[in-house]
Amino acid sequence: MRNIKLTIEYNGSGFYGWQAQPSERTVQGEIVKVVSKLAGHRVKVTGAGRTDAGVHAVGQVANFHIESDHSAGTIKKALNGLLPHDILIRDAVEAPLSFHARYDARSKTYNYIFILKKTALWRGFYLQVTENLDIDAMRYALSRITGERDFASFASASDVKTTNCRIISASLNLQQPLLTISLKANRFLYNMVRTIAGTILEIGKGRNYDVDEIINARDRSLAGPNLPPHALYLMEVAYDPPLR
Repeated sequence: MRNIKLTIEYNGSGFYGWQAQPSERTVQGEIVKVVSKLAGHRVKVTGAGRTDAGVHAVGQVANFHIESDHSAGTIKKALNGLLPHDILIRDAVEAPLSFHARYDARSKTYNYIFILKKTALWRGFYLQVTENLDIDAMRYALSRITGERDFASFASASDVKTTNCRIISASLNLQQPLLTISLKANRFLYNMVRTIAGTILEIGKGRNYDVDEIINARDRSLAGPNLPPHALYLMEVAYDPPLR
């Protein structure tokens, strides 16, 4: 028995999110199909976490156990030959049998990307913003959310035991015409990145939000809008030690 770790890229536009669902097309569901075809029986594929419908990934991680004499590189090639065009296995490596893509993850990095001009071509991958933005105010607001905090104000309702998260880094990167909010944390709550991005965008437009007050209030109604999923990207899932 071997444990194969996958690094996965996908265009989320045509999927009802990551998690397999009986009547919907999902990323996990498509990968389970092809891995099971290779194995000759149904195989469980475990993801590092869920992404919602429409959310993209550059570095989603998953793992599965399989009995096979083929190298991880050969398995990668076989999977890419069977998967649909909107999913790509970027890397496949053999991991210890104990490795678990979800439970062993130490951090995740998400990017939310705006395009600062009118566009027809990129509307499905970036959020178009044509207003003038106060970039300095946006950067300052982002600097206030790092560290261990209770992020209940930035999350949609869920059944999690705690709303505490540790944001390791938060940055705003401008490379015209793209403006990217990048967040790295030990964990994220449901819709947390999209709500933080919505709040920071409103600050850039001149809204007088105080991020510290919003966090301390633990009140979702005080934060900004939950932005659309099509401009959100799961960039990386990190492990310690890294598996290559």
